[in-house]
Amino acid sequence: MQTLLQSKDLVVGYAKGKAEEVVLHRHINVQLQRGEFACLLGPNGAGKSTLIKTLSGFIPRIEGEVSVNGKALSNYKKAELSKVVSVVLTEKLMVPNMTVFDLVALGRTPYTDFFGTLRKEDKVHILEAINDVGLNGFANRQLIQMSDGERQKAMIAKALVQDTPLIILDEPTAFLDLPSKIEIVQLLKKLARNKNKGILLSTHDLDLALQLADKIWLLAQGRKLESGIPEDLILTNGFKRFFEKEGIIFDNESGAFKVEREQLKTIRVVGTGVEYKWLSHALNRTGYQTTDNGDGYPKIEIDHKTNNAFILHHSDGTRHKLRTIEDLLQQITLD
Repeated sequence: MQTLLQSKDLVVGYAKGKAEEVVLHRHINVQLQRGEFACLLGPNGAGKSTLIKTLSGFIPRIEGEVSVNGKALSNYKKAELSKVVSVVLTEKLMVPNMTVFDLVALGRTPYTDFFGTLRKEDKVHILEAINDVGLNGFANRQLIQMSDGERQKAMIAKALVQDTPLIILDEPTAFLDLPSKIEIVQLLKKLARNKNKGILLSTHDLDLALQLADKIWLLAQGRKLESGIPEDLILTNGFKRFFEKEGIIFDNESGAFKVEREQLKTIRVVGTGVEYKWLSHALNRTGYQTTDNGDGYPKIEIDHKTNNAFILHHSDGTRHKLRTIEDLLQQITLD
């Protein structure tokens, strides 16, 4: 694989006044390869946007080096850089009367003349990019008539038609609903692979990153940036170090965060399948510790033979058959 983006002992921060610089992070050493989809994760205020803007050349580095395609970022002229790196930011774009074609066409600016005249081949690239992001038939649709997810696809098409090997996105899914977030992240993964581009996404969506990212970069205040494939970061407790707080733990086995709760008592659960999983989830959520063996505990049995009913065995030998988990939880509360 070809190294596309690389930083060496990078120091990032921002200017405070004319003479003062505020350093956020030091010793950032990361790489992004062609065809690779990477996610930058970290809590609010970690400096993710500052790092993204430094890597894309929007703000100057304080120390160290950033190179793209083997050339130092500082050695690129602005016109050259626009043919190497394309950027999608968080802001919503709402321009009256602007169509999807108009927006995506802006991505061809590095290749047009002073007047922005589109050649035939430019128009072909624009329509191809619109199709590549799943907006077939939307070329003449006005942006104000589209959903947030569709507009974000149009922004990705604009970056795609810019024909750069590197695409950097700063929290493009921040204001989207869950189905749209999933769709956008899946699209970016597909584009990285099929178009052989390096794509870096800043996001808060840990679950999606764990499922789809080739590499994850972890960033937090007071910590050195860590990077690696998701599975290695889990096994080396990377997510625990970066995200755990009092009352919130990261479960390495499930790859998800859990809220610590005071356990009321232990209940034995007997059964299998998806019903077992979600019954245990409901009991844990409401404060009960579950076990699948041992005597001396109240017992819940999943009856797969009769419409997946739940049978609550009381300590006095009586039984209650309940149809839903909600009914079961209410019965336990009454006990």
